[in-house]
Amino acid sequence: MIQVENLTKKFDTYTALKNISCTIEDGCIYGMVGSNGAGKSTFLRILSGVYKADSGTVTMDGKPIYENPASKGQIAFIPDDLYYINGANMDRMAALYQSLYPCFNREKYEGLAKELGLDRKKSINTFSKGMRRQAITILTLAVCPKYIFFDETFDGMDPVVRSYIKGLICQDVLDRGAAAIITSHSLRELEDTCDQLALLHRGGLVLESDIQHLKTSQFKIQIAFHEAYDQ
Repeated sequence: MIQVENLTKKFDTYTALKNISCTIEDGCIYGMVGSNGAGKSTFLRILSGVYKADSGTVTMDGKPIYENPASKGQIAFIPDDLYYINGANMDRMAALYQSLYPCFNREKYEGLAKELGLDRKKSINTFSKGMRRQAITILTLAVCPKYIFFDETFDGMDPVVRSYIKGLICQDVLDRGAAAIITSHSLRELEDTCDQLALLHRGGLVLESDIQHLKTSQFKIQIAFHEAYDQ
């Protein structure tokens, strides 16, 4: 379980996150929606131990994440700006991941690459945007981490592949009791995948709810007037 309490992060005079508190349970897919600059990427970087919070606490199973290699070893993070060695193919990246994560599942990696039709020997530089995201996603899933963070992961994927990747994430969480956090600009992108949903706006948590409660408590009403209506 990841516990976040009163998390605040500033960059000079800009406040990226302010007093964020939430809990991400094991076995949960936690969705976070927000516009550009809302603080989603900053939130994930703090949870990954990349950034240090200015105030508040972030713990994983009761232990701090920042500067804690044991905790970081249970986390995999796919940023919006993907990282891979320039000129490397998928097999070279798999070797790197395997050296860093003892639980890396080579059979799972090779099987998913085959399912998606990705050439493991071809330079990732030559892949399309969507294919690069597919490659990094299956490499990350093969790590078999306890916590997986996806920042705008579905961007650039076609609808069929997007649906397939969502299914992989759901199955992974279900099979291993892992937990995933997925960020997106679009609520529609996440509503069929996530158990919990949070709305982040200008660094603050505006709304947090389970999906079923959100669907049954929010309504859209359309009305019509016989005569002109001046608001």
